[in-house]
Amino acid sequence: MLGPQLKFVGRTGVLFEGRELTFFGGNDYHRLSTHPEVIKTLVEAAWQFGLASAGSRMTTANHPLYVSLERQTASFLGVEAAAICPAGYMSNAVLVQAVARDYSVVFLEEKAHASLVEAAKLSGLPVRSFKHRDPSDLSDQCSKLLPAGDCPLVLTDGVFPNTGHLAPISDYVEIARRYSGDVLVDDCHGIGVLGAAGKGSCEEAGLPPQSAFVTGTLSKAFGCFGGFIAGSQALIERVRTQGPGFIGSTPIPLPVAAAAIRSTDLLTAEPERIALLRSRTIAFKAELRALGFAVSETASPISSVTFLDTDKNQALYDQLLSRGIYPSFINYPGCPPGGHFRFTLSSEHSDEQIESLLGALRSSCSELEQ
Repeated sequence: MLGPQLKFVGRTGVLFEGRELTFFGGNDYHRLSTHPEVIKTLVEAAWQFGLASAGSRMTTANHPLYVSLERQTASFLGVEAAAICPAGYMSNAVLVQAVARDYSVVFLEEKAHASLVEAAKLSGLPVRSFKHRDPSDLSDQCSKLLPAGDCPLVLTDGVFPNTGHLAPISDYVEIARRYSGDVLVDDCHGIGVLGAAGKGSCEEAGLPPQSAFVTGTLSKAFGCFGGFIAGSQALIERVRTQGPGFIGSTPIPLPVAAAAIRSTDLLTAEPERIALLRSRTIAFKAELRALGFAVSETASPISSVTFLDTDKNQALYDQLLSRGIYPSFINYPGCPPGGHFRFTLSSEHSDEQIESLLGALRSSCSELEQ
């Protein structure tokens, strides 16, 4: 079942059932998808280059814009190289297919994103699941299941998109290295948000660049579209020559590539966006915990809010609508009992808008206590 029809209005609003509401959903963390300079760049590129490259980059579609975007992405993340993929969801599969032959077993975080689950299947290797955010279980399984000389490939999200919790990446990397293995971090929700420079979950964890394989997306913090793989020059060369999903696919539309370059420029030149989002997130989550909600104590702007009760969640839904806030309620497999509200802050939300959301939450808590 598809979600409701929404039309985005301005930088922080949506049109829902004929009403303009403040929007705390989605993952456009800096609202760069509507930044005037990003839009201007996209339009100009469309007139100059057309829409599509209409071929594989291995044949006729290796446009200079793609090369520039890859260099820009690698520079932003502080790594040697990057490869752009047609979609963020594809990035994990493209990478795993390129490197799978180096490993004996895939260890998959039990709450990993569906794209990681699919990538694990495509590896052709035995797949073992380990407990959510549990380095001890990963370590135990490696010691029990890896014969001498076998290497593991560990797949995990950097930020778990339902709750905003972070994976203990440093621990995973240390465990994998004991067996000459590697960790693949899907950091779609970390890059552009976490770490002092927005380099993502590895920077947040204090790890140097290229400590892990990293995949990401241009559709969240950068507000555009497409996926990428980042790492060493040797890794990216393998992706380009041994990744069927890269070799055989048409790359992202040229205007989108141009827009992503401009978006990355903006986020590089204006790190205060990242700092502002971080400070607002920490303060917002502290308020949520004071209200009794079990939200993650991280700088990820994702907050999962629920009363674990269908009727109480419906009351909050109504409260949010009455205050002009879109009720970003989600209830699909993997969600808490009774569903949950998944609120995401952006660096474009005003203090007044955030206070309005907190006011609705305080009001609901007060009414339900009576």
